[in-house]
Amino acid sequence: MARKAHVSVKGYVADLLGWFKLPKQRSAWIDQGNPNLDTLDPIMDLANRLHSGIIPVLIQEVKEEGPFARSYIEWNGSIWALVEEGPCARSYILKPAEGQHLPLHYAGQYLSAKFDREGRRIARPFTISSGPMSAFEDNLVKITLMKREGDPLNAFIWDTWKAGMALDIELPFGNFYYSKIRDAAHVVGIAEGARVAAFRSMIIDMQKTRRPERLTLLYSSPGAEDTLFRDELNSLAGVSDGRVRVCHVLSGAEAGSSGIEKGPINGELIKGLVPDYREASFFMSGSSAFMEGLGGELDSLGISTTRRRTDVSGPGPLKDRKEKTYTITVQFGLEEQQVPAKSTETVEAALEKAGLAIDTRCRGGECSWCRSKLVTGKVYAQGAGVRAKDREAGFIHPCAAYPESDLTLRVFTRL
Repeated sequence: MARKAHVSVKGYVADLLGWFKLPKQRSAWIDQGNPNLDTLDPIMDLANRLHSGIIPVLIQEVKEEGPFARSYIEWNGSIWALVEEGPCARSYILKPAEGQHLPLHYAGQYLSAKFDREGRRIARPFTISSGPMSAFEDNLVKITLMKREGDPLNAFIWDTWKAGMALDIELPFGNFYYSKIRDAAHVVGIAEGARVAAFRSMIIDMQKTRRPERLTLLYSSPGAEDTLFRDELNSLAGVSDGRVRVCHVLSGAEAGSSGIEKGPINGELIKGLVPDYREASFFMSGSSAFMEGLGGELDSLGISTTRRRTDVSGPGPLKDRKEKTYTITVQFGLEEQQVPAKSTETVEAALEKAGLAIDTRCRGGECSWCRSKLVTGKVYAQGAGVRAKDREAGFIHPCAAYPESDLTLRVFTRL
C-alpha cells in the first residue's frame, strides 16, 4: 500500500532568513574537519591501473623450448613440472619497472611492444600467453615466439631480445576474449601454430573462472614437433573435470595415430569432433590464409558470423598481384615527405621502412590507431575494419591497405 508523505512549507521568508545562519554553520563544519589534505583518490587509482599507458618493462627470463631444452611450466605461481615443448620456441616474461603495475587484461588479448630496430622505432603486437592472474598477482606477462625462417624481423627479435633488455609495452588490446553475454557456454577454439598462445591463456584462466563453461580446442600443426605447449595443454585438460578438451590435428606422418587427428581442419572434421557445434561459439586464431579457408568451412556448416570470434591476423592475402612501385606523399602537421611503396606491401610497412612509422597496435585493420586520411589516390583494403562514416570521409587504416596508385596521405600519429 502506498504511503503518504507530509511536507511542511514554511514559505520563502523563513528560507531567506535561514540563509544568514549558513556561513556560521559552514565555518563550524570546516573547523571540525581534518586539517591535513586528503590525497587519496581511489577512482583515479583504479583508472590508472586499468589504463596505465606506456609501461617500461624488462625481459626477466627467456625460456628456450625444444627437443634438447627444458622449460618451466607455471602453475599457480610455482614450478609445477619440467617439460619439452616444440622446437624453436621462446617465451619472454615481461615485468614492469619498480613501482609500476600492469593493467588487468582478459585471456586472449594482446599487448603492443615498441622497440628500436636498426635505429628505427617500430611497434608490434604480441598475444599474451600467460593467464590474467599472472598480471594481477605476480605483476608479469608472458609472450611466446616461434622462430620462422625467412622472416627478418622474427630473426632480429630472436637474436637481440635478451634477459634484462628494456621494452615499452601497452596493454590490453583486442576483442578476442570470452564474454558470457555474447558467447555460448561451449567455445570451440581453432588455432594454428604459435597462435595457440591465446588459448593457453584462456585455459589457464578457466582454472579460476568459468569463462567459458567448456572449451574444445582444435590445434593445427604440421607435425608433433611443431606443437607448442603440447604437454602442458594436455595436462591442463586432464585436470579440468572435462571442461577442456584438446584435439591435436596434424598434417604430418604422425596424423591418424592415437589421440591425433589428420588435418586439415574442415567442416567434416568439426562435425565429427564437436557434435554440438550448432550451439557453440567459434574462436579462431591463425594466419590470414588459414582464417580465410576456415571461414568457408564454417559457412558450409551454417555457422553465422555472430557466433564467430577472430583474432587479429594481419592484412588479408594478396592473390595474383603484380609488384609495382608507387610514391606516397606523407603529410604530418606542416611536414611533408615522399616515400616509395610497393603494391605488394602495406602502406604502413612502406612508411616504417622509410623511418616514418606511425602509431599502430593490431597491424590488421581492427584497432583504428593508425587511422589516416587518404587525400588522393587509391588503395586496396580487403577486410579492413574501417567504419562506414570514416570510409565515406576518405579515411583508411594504413596497416591493412595496399597502394594501387600514387598516394597523398595525412597521418595524425607517429612513433
